[in-house]
Amino acid sequence: MRHLAIHFAVLVILPLCLANELPGDELPKSTVQNIKVLPDKAPDCSSLKSIVDSVTRGCKTNDERAIAIYNFMRLTHYHRAYPSEPGGIPVLKEINCYGWSLCGGLHAEQSALWRAMGWEWRFVGWPGHTTVEVFYDGRWHYLDVFLKFYAWMPDPQNPSRRTIAGEADLAANPQELVFDAFEIDPSRRVAYAKGNAFELIGEKANWQAPAFLVCGDGLQGVVNGVQHRNRVGPSPGWGGMQHETGDYSAAVNLAPGFALTNTWDKAEGAWYWAGSKIEPCHTCGDKEIRNSPEKGPIAEPYLGPDWKAESYANGQIDFRPDLARPDCLNSFASLENIKQSGDNLVPAEPGKPARVIVQLQSPYILTQASGTAEGVDQFEVSIDDGKSWKKADLKDFGAIVGGQTKVLARLTFAKQLKTLRLQATVQNNPFALPFLSPGRNTVTVSVADPASLSDNKLVVTYAYRKGARRTSYEQMFLEGKEIARAHDASWETTPTVVQKTFSANELPATLTIDIPTPDDLYPVYPRMLFVRREIVAPGQKPLPIPKTAKPPEMKPGDALKTLPNPLLTGTQPPPKRPERPIKTRSISLTPGHFVSKSGEVQNGDFLKWPKTDRESIPALVYLIGDDLPELPPLKDIAAARLIVPLTRAHAKAPTKIGAVALRVTHKPGQPYNFANLGDTLSTTIIPTLADDAPSWAPPKEFILDVTRYIKSLQINHDKHHGFGLRVIPDRAVDDGWTVRVHLPENPSIRLEIDTYADKKK
Repeated sequence: MRHLAIHFAVLVILPLCLANELPGDELPKSTVQNIKVLPDKAPDCSSLKSIVDSVTRGCKTNDERAIAIYNFMRLTHYHRAYPSEPGGIPVLKEINCYGWSLCGGLHAEQSALWRAMGWEWRFVGWPGHTTVEVFYDGRWHYLDVFLKFYAWMPDPQNPSRRTIAGEADLAANPQELVFDAFEIDPSRRVAYAKGNAFELIGEKANWQAPAFLVCGDGLQGVVNGVQHRNRVGPSPGWGGMQHETGDYSAAVNLAPGFALTNTWDKAEGAWYWAGSKIEPCHTCGDKEIRNSPEKGPIAEPYLGPDWKAESYANGQIDFRPDLARPDCLNSFASLENIKQSGDNLVPAEPGKPARVIVQLQSPYILTQASGTAEGVDQFEVSIDDGKSWKKADLKDFGAIVGGQTKVLARLTFAKQLKTLRLQATVQNNPFALPFLSPGRNTVTVSVADPASLSDNKLVVTYAYRKGARRTSYEQMFLEGKEIARAHDASWETTPTVVQKTFSANELPATLTIDIPTPDDLYPVYPRMLFVRREIVAPGQKPLPIPKTAKPPEMKPGDALKTLPNPLLTGTQPPPKRPERPIKTRSISLTPGHFVSKSGEVQNGDFLKWPKTDRESIPALVYLIGDDLPELPPLKDIAAARLIVPLTRAHAKAPTKIGAVALRVTHKPGQPYNFANLGDTLSTTIIPTLADDAPSWAPPKEFILDVTRYIKSLQINHDKHHGFGLRVIPDRAVDDGWTVRVHLPENPSIRLEIDTYADKKK
């Protein structure tokens, strides 16, 4: 399988020249152009127009189309320093070959897709950040694929009564459109629109809720940016990313003897990034995947013990002409003094050198190349369309071709060419490849002109590993797990291979690939291995498939379960919450005591936490007893919240406090090991209170939502060991102040549990 992880390049054959050595006066057109293998649920990345058409299918409004394009950019890209090429990189080439950039480059690509839709755009500069807005429906809209953020605003003229806000809208009304419109999930460290978070709504997990700011940026940073925007204007690109495709083509063109294998894996060291000595990868690890319904379900099959971060992927092109066939000459770009004889190529005029030229051309950047040939006296490579030639080592000429998308390889011999095989490795963006989905896949196979196939065959091969998940999204929510970190999921080690051979009269055609899920399990995306297209001559066999491969099968108890299209995440309004009568039960919790991280029991009345480990102030936590009565059945619990009374707050800045679940029960009046403080369950913001303002009397109550935790106790049959209250330093909230809040003596802390009063089964 190692060879399948090598990169792929597409080879295109030019018309033959010097035809006097070949039979007949006119050479056949052997190249099969614009070969497409496209599953019905995958984007078509052959052009900017095909991307927007395939990505936005099913969208009804312009807001939905804008979100679908935003999701496509999220899926196919991660942030890393700009890739670069002399003269810039066409956006279409970046999408297919790279898949990473910084803010200006990513937004140049997003705006190129808007341009392909006929929309206007403008770049907007922030201090240290480049954004872009799109104009449709009579107004500007802001979608940031670098920060992973967009916001809704009311729009009475819109049938949905809302639209995506522009930067001016956010700057004019940050409280309503940003701070009040989003909530931070403290355990997952992402933002959700309020009312549309990953939570249980009724008995179903709202796992498709869009996740925002997934790489760690904050709401305050968005507001600061829009309020300090300082540069506005259209541009046909940014940061070296160019809207115009120029002479770049993403078409796959192959002649007989050529095979193109795309893989979703990388080969070590087989990457290209001009001027960089560092391998391209996402510096945020798996942050963007694990909580993102827009990207995560497709990407999570690639997480594993040896997976560190999103990176490049590779493919391979094989040229292995059948030298025993006279028409193999049609697979060369140029011939000089050549004829086919027996099983070999020989000089047409003995005593004079014979030459064949192969053109290697690909939508993808060449990174490595090698070959074998018996009888060759000299091997040369040209990277300028034959204007100049450089002698090269046939066994390894990657250093010459690296970074190119088109090269010529010339082989000279005096007696006979007995065997020939060339292999070129390329760099491709894995999530711009035609992936398969769980359930039924209808794959369209087409070429520009079926007649160009002649009596050759087009062979299409898919290899993947099926998978399934043992737990539902509802269970994952209650257990506090991310939706796309491969929790409770596994993929088969044996690859499934689907191979289909097409003749000219069978094209265009459709290929059905069913990827089932056992009826008692839950669907996941398959772990893609490779997709291969190859043109084989009559009597020639396709490239071998993995020895352990098995054909697809539907076992008893299998079902064609599907998942919603991730590219349409966020295009629908939030799910409606069931309107059922609620009754509230209030449970008084036993007051505890203050403890410090150093192990000492504290006699004060305030919570405090150092901003850094170097700060000398003590970290203080208030412990709350473990006395919980029998909880209602899981299906009856609507919500749960911890009610905490406070008497004073910090005078200079708001304070973020959080509730944690204790892993070990504390003993009254005894020290407590902070290693037994669990994850943060919920947070809330305490407003400032001036030094000369009176204390809150009676104490002011603040709410910490612990619904997920209380439900998880029921589903996991866990024991409750008590709560802890603590300050959580957050510069976006406290502006870097070391803040504190004060509790009353023997605070009356209670747990409120809402249950459904109608006992619906």
